[in-house]
Amino acid sequence: MSKVLIPWADPFLGKEELSHIHESFKNQRFTSGQKVKKFEKLMAKYLNVDYAIAVSNGTVALDIALKTLKIGIGDEVIVPSMTYISSASSVSYQNAIPVFVDIDKKTFNIDVKSAEKAISKKTKAIIFIDYGGNASNIDEIINLGKKYNIPIVQDAAQSLGAKYRGKKIGANGDISTMSFHMAKIITTIEGGMIFTNNKKYYDEILIRRNIGEPKNKKYKHTHLGTNARMTELNAGIGISQIQKLEKFVKKRNAIAKRYDYLFSKSKLNIQVLKRNSSKFRNAYFLYPILIKNRDKIAKNLLKRHGIDTRIAYPMPIYKQPMYSNNLKSYKNKNCPNAIFVTKNILNLPIYPNMKIKDVDKVFNAIKEEYITNN
Repeated sequence: MSKVLIPWADPFLGKEELSHIHESFKNQRFTSGQKVKKFEKLMAKYLNVDYAIAVSNGTVALDIALKTLKIGIGDEVIVPSMTYISSASSVSYQNAIPVFVDIDKKTFNIDVKSAEKAISKKTKAIIFIDYGGNASNIDEIINLGKKYNIPIVQDAAQSLGAKYRGKKIGANGDISTMSFHMAKIITTIEGGMIFTNNKKYYDEILIRRNIGEPKNKKYKHTHLGTNARMTELNAGIGISQIQKLEKFVKKRNAIAKRYDYLFSKSKLNIQVLKRNSSKFRNAYFLYPILIKNRDKIAKNLLKRHGIDTRIAYPMPIYKQPMYSNNLKSYKNKNCPNAIFVTKNILNLPIYPNMKIKDVDKVFNAIKEEYITNN
């Protein structure tokens, strides 16, 4: 059996999203316009941030963010060693040097002590993520930036819907970025956003998003920008999705609670993610476990049970070929936790319309494969 019966992710799109697309076609409005502005306002209000700038995807959001911070040749940027490649490649785009530091073995987020040890005179920024929607030690990270006068960039691609000390997270850095890819908490199919409370940053991001062209100065290019504009079609989908966000997160937490219960009652030597605090809300973009013989079990889950999973992520970033083959400059510190976690991590199916009976099926299949292969 190779047919997927239970996917690892499944976007929840309906008639509300479709109505926005129909409206755009009816009015012949496709390029960045009023829907983009409305989506930006809704996101800024939700995250309680002054400025939200919609862009074409999360990777370009990181690139623009680092350009806005004037990250350049030879500068060092601290990056967690276990994250999606864009957190690091965005640094390499600037011909800067990503400095990979270790993660916490239980939360899978950046280890703040490791980050502080990696700071040098060349350090120009620190990037952090909230792995799977599990809040990092945000106050400690922000304070670290203040202590050394280093800008903090939050790659919040997985953060939307999470809470930290009762406050919604996703716009906690000097500049924060987000992705609305198909598999994310909410989707615009493809798309991203940049957040900041800094008016100077905001003005520059707008210019860089629009091919380096300031507002009302057509064909006058003051910056090396790019076309990173979001379309009305994407924004219309986003408008509908943000209105469903709380419902999505509530359902994800219910699914995670069921997983938690099943694993806690089992005698399997499988580690589940530890929430940073019981007072924090995890958005549960991912539900990760640590399991021995991960690769074989993941293969069998799909082949024998029709259950799709994801390995996010299969190696520390510095082991990716573009770094390990010295195609791009980098530095890595001692990262034993990242090595251990990436060797054993497996992300289980979790999405808003997943049934509890399917959660039970996933667990029982994992139990069967674990006992067979360990």
